[in-house]
Amino acid sequence: MAQQQQPLTFGVWLAGIIARWRLVVWVILGTLVAAALAVLVLPPVYTAHASFVTAGSANSKMAGALSGTGPGLQGLASQLGVAGGSDPSESPNFYVKLIQSEELRRRLLRSKFRDPRGSSPRDSAMLLDILRIKNDDPARKMEIGIKKIGNSISTDFDLKTNLVTLAVSARWSELAAAIGNRTIELVDAFNHEQRVSRARSKRIFVQSLLDSAKLQLQAAEERQREFFDQNRQWRTSPQLVFEEGRLRRNADVAADLYMTVQRQFENAREDEFNDAAEITVVDPAIPPRKAQWPRYWLLLASAVFIGGILGILVAGSATILADWRGRNPATATALSNSIAGLPFPLGQRRRRPRLS
Repeated sequence: MAQQQQPLTFGVWLAGIIARWRLVVWVILGTLVAAALAVLVLPPVYTAHASFVTAGSANSKMAGALSGTGPGLQGLASQLGVAGGSDPSESPNFYVKLIQSEELRRRLLRSKFRDPRGSSPRDSAMLLDILRIKNDDPARKMEIGIKKIGNSISTDFDLKTNLVTLAVSARWSELAAAIGNRTIELVDAFNHEQRVSRARSKRIFVQSLLDSAKLQLQAAEERQREFFDQNRQWRTSPQLVFEEGRLRRNADVAADLYMTVQRQFENAREDEFNDAAEITVVDPAIPPRKAQWPRYWLLLASAVFIGGILGILVAGSATILADWRGRNPATATALSNSIAGLPFPLGQRRRRPRLS
């Protein structure tokens, strides 16, 4: 009478794994070999860090002071990523979005850097070419480059200090630092360019108002001059006295309007050259000496841990499979025969018949 097979409990399953300890060791060794191949095949990765502080323009600071924004409202605004009483485009969150914008990444990819692939320090090439993107279509090549450089640059900001930090990863240490510093230069240039353009548009608009106010003042003064030329004895007539007062008030209003717009025009002219939000570099990017990848001890510990987990799973699966074969010998034999009938290498190679 055949002996009844012991049910598969956790203890039996654990004992099966321990009995197959050689299989676990082989899986760990295989994981270590895969990690070693990854170190040999994958290039090293260096990460350079940089940071800068944003400062609002003169007008935004003055507006904040005149508005009388209290500390409570400023704290609430800072939690929302906007400096209290200032232009939202001067907040650190704006600069993070600017670094992540496609326009700035296009400018970065078109910028030239020292080519780390060349032997001469004078060799330079566009970043798009250094990244070795293989595509004949220039537009598609730029799209791939934008995505690739976006994955290489990470940004963060501190709401309380307006500090913006960025980390740049690249295959070469010097290139990672150069990309970080060039990114800050492009942010400063793009920021100044856009704000000066906005200030120039404001100056042109105020100038048109000034021209219109000047014409109104000249027309009011001309009507007043004509009145005095035609009415030498206007003080003796109540109707002419009333008319003179009306013309004088119109001239005074036109003069006040002209002087107000004149002051706004002078401020706009000054803003066009001086009123641009500034950034102050706190930590320029320096070429790192130690690579972010690979870290050998961390890689070794991770490979051993992952290999151990995989080895236990493989040994446990083998134990479950052996128990299933013991309970279903006929089905297991039929499955083995079916696998053996598959073409090589999925199944076993059929032996050729010997010639007599």
